[in-house]
Amino acid sequence: MAEQAGPSGPQESPDPWYARPPHEVASSLGVDPATGLSAARAAELLAANGPNALPEEKSRPDWLRFLDQYCSYMQIILLAAAVVSLAIKEWTTGILLIVLTLLNAVVGLRQEGKAESAMNALRSMMKATARVRRDGTEAQIPAEQLVVGDVVLVRAGDEVPADGRIVEASALQIDESALTGESVPAAKDTGTLPAGALGPGDQTNMAFMDTPVTHGSGLLVITATGSGTELGKISGMLSATEKEQSPLTRELNTLTLWIAAAAGLTMVVMFALGRSRDQAWDALFVSAVSLAIAAIPEALPTVSQVILSVGSLNLAKRHAIVKELPSVETLGFPRPSTPTRPAPSR
Repeated sequence: MAEQAGPSGPQESPDPWYARPPHEVASSLGVDPATGLSAARAAELLAANGPNALPEEKSRPDWLRFLDQYCSYMQIILLAAAVVSLAIKEWTTGILLIVLTLLNAVVGLRQEGKAESAMNALRSMMKATARVRRDGTEAQIPAEQLVVGDVVLVRAGDEVPADGRIVEASALQIDESALTGESVPAAKDTGTLPAGALGPGDQTNMAFMDTPVTHGSGLLVITATGSGTELGKISGMLSATEKEQSPLTRELNTLTLWIAAAAGLTMVVMFALGRSRDQAWDALFVSAVSLAIAAIPEALPTVSQVILSVGSLNLAKRHAIVKELPSVETLGFPRPSTPTRPAPSR
């Protein structure tokens, strides 16, 4: 793993940070751990490389978010039924169906907006800070202003603000369970590791962004910020993952298709029986379409939205924020159990 040379970043090297001794890391980044970066140099790096923050999800325009509410099969069928109703001059039914689809879309859009506002409020309240050494003095700055090469001091109770190479450690332990899954804090030291492909759990001389320090203290030189951190790489992979439908959405879509198929079959059978009795084409068509529309449960999306909204309110009382309504049901959806083999009879 070679470090990439940037306009104002580290020099290219064949070895990763954990395979270099502390003095070489500091030399590569042009910093003295005893004094840290100068304020001017830090400002230059911040302007060149951007803040130490994970990339935020781009917000979609309101009109696209509104159209997203019409992606469910039931909304599409209700809209199609409304168009057909208006075509056969069933004005009351058509207008009512359109109003129902608008109501479903507004309820879903409103809930998403409330969740997004709550998450933005939480982000503004949870502003992380870091203790850095600059111009030979210690200062506390917002974590977003950290740059590669900054010298950061951490102790028990702190959260590591960015990825860094540990250059001093005193009984230092860091909880890296979010990255490695290990249930116990990892002991950290300043030793140099072999230059191989080591995972985060094996990099005992590195500290990673947003991992809490549980014991001891240490000094680290920042080697990656923002999307370049291990956490940033995970965030990038998650954003590239295709979004899956919740179990409730899949089941509602399946139910909607069955209802649509049953309504269509009923319409065909009714039309065929009517023609066998020499009834008029136009009267049969209107009657068959009206029967098919009557078979569609127009209130189903509204009822499910209301139930999920109540569930999201109950979760909010327990300090949990639900960004998307179907996630309310997913939290309590039972996993398929693995069948167990019966015990052999003796």
